[in-house]
Amino acid sequence: MDKETNSPEKFEIEDAEESSAVGPIFLTCFVLAVIGGLIYLPFYVEQDPMLEILNSGQWWVSNVGEYHPLILHLPIGIVFLTLVMEICSWFSFGKYRPRTAVGLFLAFLTGIVACVTGVFDLSVEGWKAEEWEDDMFKHMWVGIGFVGVLGLTFLAKIWGSRSRSRGPVYGSLLLVAGGAMGYGAHFGGLATHGSDPVENTWGGLTENVPIFKQWAGKEDENDEESTSTVKKLAKDRLAFADVVYPIMDDKCLYCHSEEAGKSKGGLWMDTYENLLIGGDSLDGDEYRTLVPGDSKQSYMIEVMVLPKDDDMHMPPPKKKQMEEHEVKLLTWWVDNIPSSENLVDKTLEEMGAPPEIIEAAKKLLSPEDRKRMEEAAQAAKDKVEQEKIAKREALQNALDALKQDPAFKTSLNYTSQDSNDLEFTAVSLRGKLDDTTFLKLASVSTYLTSVKLGSASITEENLAAELPKMKNLIKLDLSQTQVGDAVLDAVAQLEGLEWLNLYGTQVTDAGLMKLKGLGNLQKIYLWQSKATGEGAKALKADLPGLEVVFGVE
Repeated sequence: MDKETNSPEKFEIEDAEESSAVGPIFLTCFVLAVIGGLIYLPFYVEQDPMLEILNSGQWWVSNVGEYHPLILHLPIGIVFLTLVMEICSWFSFGKYRPRTAVGLFLAFLTGIVACVTGVFDLSVEGWKAEEWEDDMFKHMWVGIGFVGVLGLTFLAKIWGSRSRSRGPVYGSLLLVAGGAMGYGAHFGGLATHGSDPVENTWGGLTENVPIFKQWAGKEDENDEESTSTVKKLAKDRLAFADVVYPIMDDKCLYCHSEEAGKSKGGLWMDTYENLLIGGDSLDGDEYRTLVPGDSKQSYMIEVMVLPKDDDMHMPPPKKKQMEEHEVKLLTWWVDNIPSSENLVDKTLEEMGAPPEIIEAAKKLLSPEDRKRMEEAAQAAKDKVEQEKIAKREALQNALDALKQDPAFKTSLNYTSQDSNDLEFTAVSLRGKLDDTTFLKLASVSTYLTSVKLGSASITEENLAAELPKMKNLIKLDLSQTQVGDAVLDAVAQLEGLEWLNLYGTQVTDAGLMKLKGLGNLQKIYLWQSKATGEGAKALKADLPGLEVVFGVE
C-alpha cells in the first residue's frame, strides 16, 4: 500500500492550501473587525441617528428584536455540537478528527445576528448602556464576549488546520466559548424569568416569537381576543384609565405630573381636569391643550405630530418617543370624547372604537401586565430594603459583640445615624491598642471608613495583613507609630483613601513613591517623618491635587 495514501495528513481536520494565506488572512481581518463592531454596537444605538430610527414607529423597528430568543439558539446548538465532536475526537486518540471549521463560522455569523437583534430589542425598550447594571446588562456583554471568543476560536481552527497543528489554543478557546455560553444563558434566564424555576417554566425559544407561541400552545401576551378570562380584552379597556393614561405615564408624566414634581410649561397632565386647564402656552384659547372632540385644536396632539427636528416637538428628541399606534389612539380618543369638564370614562367598545383602534390597543400593555410590572418593581424595591435591614442587623450584632470589650465601647461608632459606615479612633487608648485588640476589628473591617491608630502599638506585619481588608477606608491615621515603608504596600491598596497621616513615622521618600497610584488621595501629613521635601515633590508630580503637610518649618 502506498505510504502517502496512509499518511495521517490525509485525515486532517480541514483541507488547506498551504501555497496561499490570502483566505485565512482575509477571514482574520473580517473576524477582528466584526468583534470590534459588536463591542461598539451598544453605544452606537444611543446616538442621535439611531435614536431617530428607533423612534420612527416603523413596524420592523419594534419587531425585529423579538426574534433574538430564536436566533440565539443557533450558535448555542452549534457550539454544543462542536464540543461533543471534539470530546469524541479526544477519546478516539486522534483516529477521529471532525470537520468543525465551517460549523464554527456559521455559529459566529448567527451569533452576530443574535447580538444585533438583542441590542436592538433592548434599545427599542428605552435601554441606555450607562443605566444597566442588572442581569440583562450582564447577559448582553457576556453574549458579546461569547461571540467574540467564538470568532477567535474559528481563527485558531483555520490557522491550526493550515499548519497541520492541533495546539492547545483552539481547545482552550473552545472551552472558554462554552463557559461564556453557559454564563450568558444564566443571566438571560434570570433577567427574563427571575430566579424561581418553578413559577417560570417557559424557555427562550417560545418566549417572544409569536409563531412559536402559537405552535407551543402558549397564549400570546398581546392577543387580547384569546380565551383567557383573566385578562381584560382590548375592547373592554377603559379608554382613559387603561389606554390614554398609560401612554402619557410612559411618555409625558416625567415632565408634567405632581408625582414627578415637574410642570414644564405650567402644564400638568396627570388628570383629565388638568389637561383641560392646560399650561402657559394657551395663546389665549380656552382649553387649548385638550379640546374634547377636536384633535386638530388640541395642542397635546399637535406637538406629537410635529417633525422631530421642530423645537416644539414632544416628547423631547432624546426622550422615549410616541409610537405610531400610540399617536393613533390618543388622536382617536380626543376626537371622540364629549365636550365636558367631567370625564365619564367608557370602554373602547362603548365609545364605538373601530377595528383599527382595537388592534392598536392590543399593542399596549394590558392593565394586568402593568400591574404585574408594578408589583415586580415594588417587590424588587422591597427586597433591596430587606437586604439593607438584614445587613444593618448583622453589622449591629457584630458591633454589639465588639463593644463588650472596653477598648471599643467609645472608640468604635457609626459615622452617621443613617449610614453603615464605621469610624474607629484610638485616641483614648494611646499605647494600649496592641495587636490582639486591633485584630478584633476584622469582623467589621469592610464597614470602616475612618481609622485613627495614633500612638498604637501595632506591628507592621498585622497592619500589612489587615489594612487591605478595609477596602472602603477614606481616612487613615498612623501618626506616632513605628511603621515604615513596608506598611505602605498595604496602604497603596486602599484605592478610596483621601486622607493619610504619617506624622512621626519611619516612612522615607522611597516609601512615598508606593502611594503614587492612590488617585483619590487629597491630603498627607509627613511632619517629623523620614520623608523629605524632594520625596513629597516627586509624589505630587504623580498626584497633582495632593496637599502635603510638613508642619511648621
